[in-house]
Amino acid sequence: MEITEIKQKLTIANVLHYYGLKTDKQSRINCPFHEDKTPSMQVYYKTQTAYCFSSNCKTHGKSMDVIDFIMHKENSTKSGAINKAKEIIGYTEPNSKERYQPELSREQFLGNMYQYFKNAVSNSKPAKDYLQQRNLDHKKIEIGYNAGQFHHGARRDEQLINQCLEYGLLIDKNILGRTGEKAYGVFGKWCICFALKNKDNEVTGLYFRSTLNDKESRHFYLKNRKGLYPNYPDKNTKKLIVTESIIDGASLLQIKEIADNYSVLACYGTNGLTEEHQQAIKDLPQLEEIIFFFDNDTAGKEAVKKYGAMLGSEYPKLKLTTAEPINKDINETLQGHDESIFIELLNNRTELIFSSEEKNKSEEPKEKIIAGGGSPLDFLKRKHFRNQMEISQQSNGEKL
Repeated sequence: MEITEIKQKLTIANVLHYYGLKTDKQSRINCPFHEDKTPSMQVYYKTQTAYCFSSNCKTHGKSMDVIDFIMHKENSTKSGAINKAKEIIGYTEPNSKERYQPELSREQFLGNMYQYFKNAVSNSKPAKDYLQQRNLDHKKIEIGYNAGQFHHGARRDEQLINQCLEYGLLIDKNILGRTGEKAYGVFGKWCICFALKNKDNEVTGLYFRSTLNDKESRHFYLKNRKGLYPNYPDKNTKKLIVTESIIDGASLLQIKEIADNYSVLACYGTNGLTEEHQQAIKDLPQLEEIIFFFDNDTAGKEAVKKYGAMLGSEYPKLKLTTAEPINKDINETLQGHDESIFIELLNNRTELIFSSEEKNKSEEPKEKIIAGGGSPLDFLKRKHFRNQMEISQQSNGEKL
């Protein structure tokens, strides 16, 4: 299918509907490519294009056709956007009688399912309530929600069910439902979800976090886990923040100053710096610094020592630093503090210094301590306490 044919079959309305976007009476929408409180993107149905009038937008100054829009939405190459456009159209080979491609790759199938989950967030009160509780904004970062309904009713399609069984989104429990049809268990039901991506920015895995049992922090990875969150770091990355969890990585990505100046890469727990993570780090030719931003607990600190020593031994010229959240972890800190606290924590991060013997023995690294005594975290806690006291005193003075 040529680009001309794609544009003939795929309208801007189709694309907007696919991504869960709806224009107002003036054919405007809040631009999905930057933080936009009032609609700044105009949609032109006659020409099948869109244009953002905000100078804060990366697309400002350029009219977008359907392929350009998909390319920016998927953060992909033009070739990737063309393939995605074919998927949206429901394109199959000319000789195929199937409405859907019978042999979608893992990446194509999971990409389609993740888009469905992303679209579901806006219509789900449980998902929005949970995200609000965690101080996560689905308009700033990519988040999906699995209500467990994707294979019911009109959506019930044998090809879809077979693919879901193959990749692990459905589980065959060998039981029948009340209607007499075969019933399936749903993996990651009532969970928010995040995509794990490969080098080509394709979805190769999914991570689910329960919205019902947060006290036990139930979370699940789709079987045969592959890919990194939020993606493979950009080749031009100079400063890389490594977090302990996906939720923590997502929390930092919401902060514009961090997203603009650092790359973020989430581990899969304290033992989750995988070979894929290490290879991605190895493939960053301009990397100057790795900043560990793990949990403020014993397990997190021990993991920083272990991975710091390992990477310090492999990359002796690489600067290794650590920042600690005020609360137990990054997301918990985000729930109780203004976003500016993370800029302070990063600006006051501690450098890890390893001697040759320490690198070989993986012993505890030395730390550069900032002025005022104690650790950088102690310093920021004292500073934060003083700021709160000043605010309180000013407030009391106003009341008097």
